[in-house]
Amino acid sequence: LDEAVTIPQVAQRFVANQFRRRRLTSLLLDQGFLAGLGNYLRSEVLFVARVHPDLRPMDCTDTQIEALAEAAVSLTRQSYQTRGITNDLALAERLKAEGQSYRDYRFWVFDRDGRSCYNCGTAIIKDTIGGRRLYYCPTCQMK
Repeated sequence: LDEAVTIPQVAQRFVANQFRRRRLTSLLLDQGFLAGLGNYLRSEVLFVARVHPDLRPMDCTDTQIEALAEAAVSLTRQSYQTRGITNDLALAERLKAEGQSYRDYRFWVFDRDGRSCYNCGTAIIKDTIGGRRLYYCPTCQMK
């Protein structure tokens, strides 16, 4: 993600006419919407923003749009700087110190189906949308 991209710019794109009616799960993978966001980041952005994957930008509150924009920018940059870690960095460090593998401490929700959410303890759900894996917490990301 280009360093010149700002959170307000991304928030404006979410509510732009060409994007606001699209389901977030497909929109976040559209490189024409925001270049650099891939499949694992899609699940992570939705989780950090606490937004359910079934929603469209037009279904979201202003607070949710701001959270989506913040998460899209910050997680993309954090992932780039940390070689793919999107989890809270202090939590990732603690889990690593406890002997967890990189695979186990790297993500908030992606590739963690059936495991406890780090935030609330609910089991992470795996879904397949458009042939791509999607992970979310049904408690933290309620509709």
